[in-house]
Amino acid sequence: MVPTDDPASGDAIRELESYLAFLADHDLEEVYETEPLNRTLAENKPHFPRAVAAGSQIPVTGVAAMPQPAVPVNGLRPQSLANLDLGAAVHEAKSRVAHVRTLNDLYTEIDAFQAMPMRHEGAKSLVRFRGAEAPKLLVVGEIPDAEEDVSGVAFAGRPGALIDKALKAAGVLDVTMLAPCVFWRPAGGRPLTSEDTSLNAPFLHAFIRLAAPQAILLLGASAVTSVLNLDQSLSKLRGRPVSYTEGGNALPVVASYSPAFVLRQPACKAHLWRDLLQVVELAKL
Repeated sequence: MVPTDDPASGDAIRELESYLAFLADHDLEEVYETEPLNRTLAENKPHFPRAVAAGSQIPVTGVAAMPQPAVPVNGLRPQSLANLDLGAAVHEAKSRVAHVRTLNDLYTEIDAFQAMPMRHEGAKSLVRFRGAEAPKLLVVGEIPDAEEDVSGVAFAGRPGALIDKALKAAGVLDVTMLAPCVFWRPAGGRPLTSEDTSLNAPFLHAFIRLAAPQAILLLGASAVTSVLNLDQSLSKLRGRPVSYTEGGNALPVVASYSPAFVLRQPACKAHLWRDLLQVVELAKL
């Protein structure tokens, strides 16, 4: 590409980068190629797994047909939720975490909990935390990616290396615990459903109680939804400290962009750095 100082050209480049990042976010990298591909050949089939989902259903009425009961709109929901008794499953989840006293015990209960639909969508590993076992700062990340799923460890690969570098520069790497917002990777890294969030919440809140940090940094929209149950855009929430109450104590919480997103949008690196410094300052770490 020919370098240019034209601001309009710069805006166009940033718009294109944002569009390509969207495609990558949704596992659509193969929709753009440098050369045409014959998709009918086996070697050119898409390599990215897709979540199995039930298609939308609408009532169909025939003129001469007998009346049929209306079928509710189903939407593109994971098939693993089709026969879920959410109330009973949430009750079981709360019962399992009621008396856990250590993180190892909590992971045992998470692993034994069969009513979590996402664990049956092809997840390879229960994804565990890494870092300080008695942390001052807890960093909660996005839905586990493919590398975390394989390794069973939070913040693996390049995103993990990026946040480690930032934590070290801020002087808090040794007192930080890093964990995913959910403990299993749903099929293809699909977005979380409300059922996923409800079933995961008892385990995640128990995790925070047992980790007992002095502050929490949430990286990504899914982390915000999972921890705070807030339906608010990350761009509006970031930079505005909120609190999380645990055991009568209000912990400062700051939200920011995930390191995976920052790797795709380097201009957001400054925002992540400022948000990290903000939570460090609020907690006086």
